[in-house]
Amino acid sequence: MIKKSCWIFLLIISFIFVFQGIIWAVPDLPRHPDWYVDEEMSPFIEGWNQGWYICKPPTGGYNTLTEDQVILNSWGYKANPLSEIKDLLPESVFKIYNNERWGTVRVNETAWEPVKPRGAMWERFMKQSKKNIGTTYIDKFGWLRNYRYGIPFLEIEPDDPQAAVKCIWNYLKRYQDNDRFVPLYGSYIDRNCRHTLNGLLNRRIQMTGRVRPDDVTDEGLYTPNPSNLDFCYATPYVAPYNLRGTIPLYYRYNDPQKSDAMWIYIPSIRRVRRMSTAQHQDRLPGGADFTWDTTEGFEGNPVRFNWVYLGRKELLIPTIGHSHCYYNPKAWINGMDQYYQRRNCHVIKGTYKHPINMTDLVLYLDPLFYSACFSVDYDLKGREWIVQFISQGRDKHWFYTMYNDWAFDIQRDHITGCLFAFSGAKDFRLSHFTMKNLMQDFLSR
Repeated sequence: MIKKSCWIFLLIISFIFVFQGIIWAVPDLPRHPDWYVDEEMSPFIEGWNQGWYICKPPTGGYNTLTEDQVILNSWGYKANPLSEIKDLLPESVFKIYNNERWGTVRVNETAWEPVKPRGAMWERFMKQSKKNIGTTYIDKFGWLRNYRYGIPFLEIEPDDPQAAVKCIWNYLKRYQDNDRFVPLYGSYIDRNCRHTLNGLLNRRIQMTGRVRPDDVTDEGLYTPNPSNLDFCYATPYVAPYNLRGTIPLYYRYNDPQKSDAMWIYIPSIRRVRRMSTAQHQDRLPGGADFTWDTTEGFEGNPVRFNWVYLGRKELLIPTIGHSHCYYNPKAWINGMDQYYQRRNCHVIKGTYKHPINMTDLVLYLDPLFYSACFSVDYDLKGREWIVQFISQGRDKHWFYTMYNDWAFDIQRDHITGCLFAFSGAKDFRLSHFTMKNLMQDFLSR
């Protein structure tokens, strides 16, 4: 009888450990009445579900594992005090979250390990990542060499003098689809809550680090690639009217000694103009708080920086969120009810070799996906300037998708809130990234 009781006790304990996420899960919490999600936004954002901004699933379809995560705990609106997780958020982010003047936020913690499996494409990517150990390397210019696809440096040793440089290359070559099309709605809000609204259609193509097999991909590389490009992207503006038809086009070469090429078509003069490479520290057109170097946390050329490894820090980061877009027209921040996971992040700092508008930026990187869900940028006086939040969804192939970003200029109380209505591949080819074809595609006036 005693023996039988012991077995029953052990069975109960095992059950609790296996299913603790379900047993101790937080019940559904009410949203703030001003939080709008997906199609709910259409009465408040013109065109949200008409054409460009319709909220559709990513190309690979919704990932049920990530969409249906169990919430273990919540902090913020109608939940536990945010002060309990002060040490689990970057200080700058916590100050914004904890100040209700900027809007209400809820941080929902979900477990990391149960969100598996990650699919055949991910397994292929990780298999190649293991092959990269000991073969990929950083040259004397700080450039990645002998690389095709996968995580370039699967193992990061904190005492490695190249640890920070390896981390930023892991970020740049993180797990993503071969190309991407993203309708983007930008809401720029000043300290008096005045809104300026822009519509953009971002398209991007990777020339290296291509994971999905197709007719132009040879073991991770786009072929042919006569200009030796690393990636390129274009961001045509479709709204408002005074910006419509403006087309920025950006080329990154797979060569540390060749500067990025930046072009822009300006419809008011009907001319294409080459932009100076010194403008990479300038803000994007239309009043955004992102610079060319800091979209999605970081988009700069790594050789323009000196990199320092600052160590590891456990944080709650939205690296496996769910595919909903959140918006509050009465507040400054969006993405206010996402899923976060507890991760031991790499923290790195990049310092401009030739500062123009900025001196440093700090990135907090997931140790496996290398997503930068938070970043902090510093001005010429070394003061905190731009704080960014980048939530990450995942499609069925586990390629990352975006549904909410924001960048907060904390010195002038100005924010850029970005809502992404769709994020996924369109099987672009290099020909889709010539200015002539872009002008035809978007009927630039």
